[in-house]
Amino acid sequence: MYISLDQSTSSTTVFLYNNKLKLLQKASKLHKQIQKKSGFVEHDANEIYNNVLNLVKKISKKIKYKQKLFLSITNQRETFVIFDTKSGKPLHNAIVWQCRRGQKICDKINKSKKNVNFIKSKTGLTLDTYFPASKLIHLMQEKRSIRNKLKNGTALFGTIDTYLIYRLTNQKSYFTDFTNASRTLFFNINSLKWSKQLQKIFKLNLKKLPEVKESSSIFGYTDINGILKKPIAITGIIGDSQSSIFANQCFNIGNSKITIGTGSSILTNIGSKFIHKKNIITTLSFVFKSKPFYSYECLINYAGATVTWLKDNLKIINKVEETNKVFKEVENSNGVIVIPAFVGLSSPHWLPDSKAMIYGLTPSANKKHIIRASLESIAFQIKDYLDDLEKNKKIRYNDIFIDGGMTSNKDFIQFLANILQRKIFIANFQDMSSYGSVIMGLLGMNIFSSLKDIKKFKQKYISYSPIKDSRDINFYYEWKNVLLKHYIKK
Repeated sequence: MYISLDQSTSSTTVFLYNNKLKLLQKASKLHKQIQKKSGFVEHDANEIYNNVLNLVKKISKKIKYKQKLFLSITNQRETFVIFDTKSGKPLHNAIVWQCRRGQKICDKINKSKKNVNFIKSKTGLTLDTYFPASKLIHLMQEKRSIRNKLKNGTALFGTIDTYLIYRLTNQKSYFTDFTNASRTLFFNINSLKWSKQLQKIFKLNLKKLPEVKESSSIFGYTDINGILKKPIAITGIIGDSQSSIFANQCFNIGNSKITIGTGSSILTNIGSKFIHKKNIITTLSFVFKSKPFYSYECLINYAGATVTWLKDNLKIINKVEETNKVFKEVENSNGVIVIPAFVGLSSPHWLPDSKAMIYGLTPSANKKHIIRASLESIAFQIKDYLDDLEKNKKIRYNDIFIDGGMTSNKDFIQFLANILQRKIFIANFQDMSSYGSVIMGLLGMNIFSSLKDIKKFKQKYISYSPIKDSRDINFYYEWKNVLLKHYIKK
């Protein structure tokens, strides 16, 4: 039996699988989204840890200890925690990937083309406050006590995986995996090492950083604060988006995975050679048996979060699921266009100072049109990026696998297939990040020894074929014209 922990932006979910990877039980709990001021987004890391404990308690009765057991973890990647070395407890709220507090630091570094090009050539990432480095510097500038503790080693830095491993092992294991380390802006994804040169650019002064391991390594042992009857191995540690591309077994160049969650992440396999290009992210997909695998990546800040905004801020829906019905009922947005640049525009434009906009309101527009336009904006951002990928990066994407909450909206997925004019595959099992981490864990426990061994665990898929001559593509061009006119001014 295998326990999988998926710690995402909005919730924590614990899964229990049998040895045939059939899901036996699943338990989930939301955590607070803390926004103290505009652009600042935090999570209570202690709340997240306690949620983990409570959720494991819920599934613990079904655990059979005679079978081989391990815990795998997949997580929201760029979110980080500063925690006490002795107790493991957080010294500050977790700072979330959506948070923009490091923008001024990025602006300052951006003045040096030499530094910007160096960052790109070593990390594959665009210099942006989406990633931890600038936000970590901001926190250290604002909180002298945290700065001093990080300098003398009485406090530690870690992405969510590192923080959870540290606490779950009673402060014995200070590790991360390559996928999470690669998102910090101070890790070299070519040499696969922490970079002192990158840390120097950001003026980072940390006494310790976590040891980096392959996702299929053993990261320590835990009885999950005494909840389990005996300690089990922690293995299969991998960032959520990379876990999804791994679960979908996108092992051929051009294979693409799209996760539509709070944000949206698109990964397109480019092979084992590190390639970095302007205005696109190169991601370390995973490392296995010392061999790295890379992808081009698109990061969209607001996907499912746009729907949450409709519910929590505009209050024009009571439940997220209501949007499925509206998308089916309303054939088009009646000219209403939403540009969801709530925290700027990311791939492929990287305009961090942009603001969101609702355009094209007329007396005949109503809330259903705004809802429809909001959902369309998610599909349009995906199309915008993939068009750029083929046109400017000269790589044809193929075999599109999609996962995430919005795959339950069949009409939306058909709409996306229509505007992409590509076939889309949706796995019957939707929690692909969890599934990928468990498969990594099987490799870590030597239950399997190669990527070929896991082929039999590839999920079954439902496919959506595009409708030729669909009018939906015209809606995209209307959206793109507004984007070009008001955001991409030349």
